Amino acid sequence: MSRSLNLLLILAFSLLLIACGGSKELSKTDTGDIPEWYLTTPTATDHIYAATSSTSRDMDLAISKASTEVRAKIARTLQVKVNSMQKKFEEEVGEGENSEYLSQFTQATKTVVSQEMSGSQITQKKLVKDGKNWRAYVLAKYPIGAAQKAFLNKISNDNNLYTRFRATEAFAELENDVYKYDNPDIAQITNEPQIESPPVPEVHEVAAVDAVAPVTEGKSIVVEHNDFTFALIDIKFENRKITCSFIITNNAEDDKKLNVSIYDTKIFDDAGSETIATTVKLANTTSNNGWSRIDKQLISGVPTPAEFIFDKVSSKISNISLLSIALVGDKKKVEFRNLEFVK
Repeated sequence: MSRSLNLLLILAFSLLLIACGGSKELSKTDTGDIPEWYLTTPTATDHIYAATSSTSRDMDLAISKASTEVRAKIARTLQVKVNSMQKKFEEEVGEGENSEYLSQFTQATKTVVSQEMSGSQITQKKLVKDGKNWRAYVLAKYPIGAAQKAFLNKISNDNNLYTRFRATEAFAELENDVYKYDNPDIAQITNEPQIESPPVPEVHEVAAVDAVAPVTEGKSIVVEHNDFTFALIDIKFENRKITCSFIITNNAEDDKKLNVSIYDTKIFDDAGSETIATTVKLANTTSNNGWSRIDKQLISGVPTPAEFIFDKVSSKISNISLLSIALVGDKKKVEFRNLEFVK
């Protein structure tokens, strides 16, 4: 009788151990199944990385839960970076005097974070059995430049914000980062000392033309665009740099702002290769490194000198097939074709 009782106690104890062991199995995964990118999340200066895991008895649900969690994790990291950007602006413009602008700025940051999460990309997935459940490991990444570009567009599309923040160093840094994101194959251009522009020769009135002839000494090529006249007076090529000099006149009765999109202003050589403008000068205003656009108030009837500079042009270029000047908010570009110049 005593022996039977002992056997029953041993059996009961064994069942208890098995039950406990089974519950531990659900919360424990063999470390050999854990991917390296989960244990050590990748890092990069141009991307945000995040890794998470989630469990479910349903395999697809485990993946879905992990994907949702990893995007939320990236959103939290992005929020920190955007808040850091905002802090730079606040330090430069002063929080107390510009509460209205900073309130709009804060709303812009929230909009960017909420809208840009769709751009995150799942780069790695792994499924393992975790007891009776599936465990999904997920790695995602998000390009920081995409958020910066969305942030820049959000500010630039708001005239009040753009006017207030464009003069800050933080805005220049933001534009520079976006420029590098949009042009990964173009080396960053170092700032060069500004040289006083030479005297601009007198522009003779000529009729507007669609197809233009080569630039020759003493003559200019004129294109009429909306209320502006663009007179191309000179093209210089030196040390793989092309400088196109213009006289731009506002023909409207009232003063009017000219807003040039630097990123979208390009030249195409005779081989079809394109080069983006690196510097634009409008009178005494010169774009800084990384600016996406430049604007200038043009007085009615007053000829304004301008330069469009294109650096790192192919040394084999013999003529410009197309010079295309883009104006912000204008789908039609100011175009000059088949331009010859002396090298």
